[in-house]
Amino acid sequence: MSHVFLHGYYMPPIFKVYKAYKELLGKNTIVRLLGFRRKEIEEQTGKKWGSRVDPQEKDLDLLVTMLNDLKSRRANVHLYVNNHFEGSAPRTITRLRQKLLQKS
Repeated sequence: MSHVFLHGYYMPPIFKVYKAYKELLGKNTIVRLLGFRRKEIEEQTGKKWGSRVDPQEKDLDLLVTMLNDLKSRRANVHLYVNNHFEGSAPRTITRLRQKLLQKS
């Protein structure tokens, strides 16, 4: 069994949940970046997912910290990114990868 951190919709911030319960996590963790504003993102993009329309700099920086902490705990992490997070999942993944490489 794995814990799933769901970032979006009506869930509490994953960073707060992680900080409170990280000592209870097992070896496997799943992080899902869904976003909080699905309808608005779809309207802004016209359902074309080639550009970011809602940059989440602060959340990505907090996520990098969280992922690096999980790495130091030798956790197996699976990260899933939805287009509704910033407007383009591939672009979010590219930015996140760059941030992770800078911090390591």
